[in-house]
Amino acid sequence: MIPPVLHQICPVGAPPEIRDSATRSWMEHNPGWTHKLWTERDLLSFLDGAYPGFLRTYCGLGRPEMRRGAVRYFLLDHFGGVFADHGSACVAPFDPILAETRVVLCRDRAGGDGAPASIFSGTMAGPAGHPFWRHAQRRLTGAEGAVAALHDFEGGFLDETVAQFADPAGVVVHDASLFASSADDAGAAAVRLSVRPPFRTVRRRRLQGVLNGLRRRYYLTRHHLTRGPTVPEAAQRARVDRAAVQRPASTGDALVILVPMRDAAEHIEPFLEAIARLDYPRHRIKLAFCEGDSQDGSWQRIQAAAERLRPHYRDVVLTQKHIRLEIDRSARALPGLQRRRRSALARVRNHLIDSAVDETDDWALWVDIDVWRFAPDIVSRLRATGHRIVVPNCVIVPGGRSFDLNSFVACHRDDYRYYRAMRDGLHQPRLDGPDRLYLSDFTHCDAVALDAVGGTMLLVDAALHRGGLRFPEMPYENLVETEGFGALARDVGVRPVGLPRLEIQHVPW
Repeated sequence: MIPPVLHQICPVGAPPEIRDSATRSWMEHNPGWTHKLWTERDLLSFLDGAYPGFLRTYCGLGRPEMRRGAVRYFLLDHFGGVFADHGSACVAPFDPILAETRVVLCRDRAGGDGAPASIFSGTMAGPAGHPFWRHAQRRLTGAEGAVAALHDFEGGFLDETVAQFADPAGVVVHDASLFASSADDAGAAAVRLSVRPPFRTVRRRRLQGVLNGLRRRYYLTRHHLTRGPTVPEAAQRARVDRAAVQRPASTGDALVILVPMRDAAEHIEPFLEAIARLDYPRHRIKLAFCEGDSQDGSWQRIQAAAERLRPHYRDVVLTQKHIRLEIDRSARALPGLQRRRRSALARVRNHLIDSAVDETDDWALWVDIDVWRFAPDIVSRLRATGHRIVVPNCVIVPGGRSFDLNSFVACHRDDYRYYRAMRDGLHQPRLDGPDRLYLSDFTHCDAVALDAVGGTMLLVDAALHRGGLRFPEMPYENLVETEGFGALARDVGVRPVGLPRLEIQHVPW
């Protein structure tokens, strides 16, 4: 049975004693119900008392809409009843569903592009303690579900949660008329209990759709005219051996540490000291350095260091790859230079794979030489995830924003805004924009599935490299080098995983 309790969350900064007409409509149609109008402070206290294990996750959700999207599953699990987004209005008594023992959901209104409607999360109902609520809670902190939960509660998370629920008969999903129609909808079905906040008028929505379509066509055409040479994505995927992809993660412990370097003389000794502090057995470690285009004596210094290192490690490999690409370090982030710079880095990394990764290696650990601090057990902690491609969270300051922004979750849609951010065939959105989420956005999670990876530190099952999984030198899904590597790995069936709470530190320049 669904108890007669309504849960709503006050807008940030709005006092709970102020009730607008939409809020009052719930009590007018459902007299005698308990109306819980929660503030952010109330929710914090509720979770601290009833679900303390989720409190860190909740506090790590950076935007109010994220917290509101997550906490509804805990309110309904604990109290049961109906949850409705603030601004939605009740248009009929909810008595018809109170006898339900199932979770009651409905579809959202279908989009104008004919896409199937997702499940609407703005209003939902169910008994307290229903297993579905705990199932949703577990997905909020899982590597895959946390992605959807963080940036798109209504556009996929709830659909996947319902699809993966072990007891499909325990959930009923009605059409949109039940909760998700709008007050300006004509001809709504008879079973209509509540309406969502009003949309823009149909005419305005259609006009906006036409304008957005024209914008998309313009930016997509501009992208095709300026993207430069390409290799078909299907051809890039075909180069990867399916047998290498399908095999389980390696159980061996032979590690090769791969280090690209240029003008890194000042970093060599501190880096080698950090490597020496690893608790990994040295006789199982091969060190491999690729130097190129240095003008500060880096090659001579690493050669001298190699002589004293060889007796202590499984092997030491030195190689060179000169690209002859002159880019001032202060200008290396300029969008107009990224295609050339990142493609050159991909060639260096692939040369290092060819020169240093062989059948004796079980794991490849890529480390930038200007990463100066990491835990002695970093390799063991990366391997303990059980994943074949894993990255830690590279920061400048512990607990700060991610430094390596090549590890990200893609949030873009296939619309004009995506193609507007193209430059020389690469997707280069604003760093502060909505297109990507970085590992520091997921510090409430132990692990998160990624769409692209960075190379400041990157653990890869060596069998994948031997099987042809390399760093794209030409754009793959409009990404190159480590970003393209992550997207390519995902598409051939090996999803990269990031560990937001496992931090390493990069020098602050």
